[in-house]
Amino acid sequence: MPQASSRHIRFKGRSFPVLTLEPEQPLEDWFAQLDGLLEQSPAFFARKSIVIELAKLTVERPQLIELLEKLTGRGIRVMGLSGADPSWAADDLPPILVGGRATPQPPTDAGATRDKDANPGTLSPSEEAAFEGIATALGADGAQAADGKSAAASPAPPTAPLILLEPVRSGQSIYYPDGDVTVVGSVASGAEIMAGGSVHIYGTLRGRAMAGAYGEKRARIFCRKLEAELLSVCGVYLTADEISANVQSQAVQAWLENETVKIARLD
Repeated sequence: MPQASSRHIRFKGRSFPVLTLEPEQPLEDWFAQLDGLLEQSPAFFARKSIVIELAKLTVERPQLIELLEKLTGRGIRVMGLSGADPSWAADDLPPILVGGRATPQPPTDAGATRDKDANPGTLSPSEEAAFEGIATALGADGAQAADGKSAAASPAPPTAPLILLEPVRSGQSIYYPDGDVTVVGSVASGAEIMAGGSVHIYGTLRGRAMAGAYGEKRARIFCRKLEAELLSVCGVYLTADEISANVQSQAVQAWLENETVKIARLD
């Protein structure tokens, strides 16, 4: 009699980037802010993995269930809870996660630190040269490897950037937690870029751009023409109607300063 083949179910631990929502009290005000964001960008949380951070929120279990129901009613699918009482674990709640941590930030060196009196809205000579020259360099024959990563002869940075040679179309979502994202083209309305580092767009930004999405406060957003639905740096965001008219349709950079997203023209 032939012997039955042995079958095994394999389990492996893997880490994936997720968005963490941190509700604040009073919850009524927090939900009002959330509704304002969703009104401007209805698909902001669509098809994303969301974890709710509860460490700074004082709620009992019934209040938590109500909170989750309100999020579900807004189309936000919660895959896990962080900072919750482990004794609350049950089938009617998402899994309670432990051990999560923010993406580590690279150490700040002297070359990356500006003088405190410098105008944060002004590019350094190296940044200005990079912003002006990279589009031309990328268009040269042989400047790109087949996998879309930079193939320049100079020494590679610790984390290679993600470089997209095609426009990002409506409905597309680009996630790159490991570093900068460069788009040699435009980002359409309804599209989004989420980067662990900075976002560089050498066309029109009509969709959503999120830099420093995993904790890097030094990240910035650069674009040739600003018509964005939303800008976010390290989790702090501006919606379209919060962006000043004097920077609309201009080449700009955006950065985080004192927990506020600042925008300046690149003249």
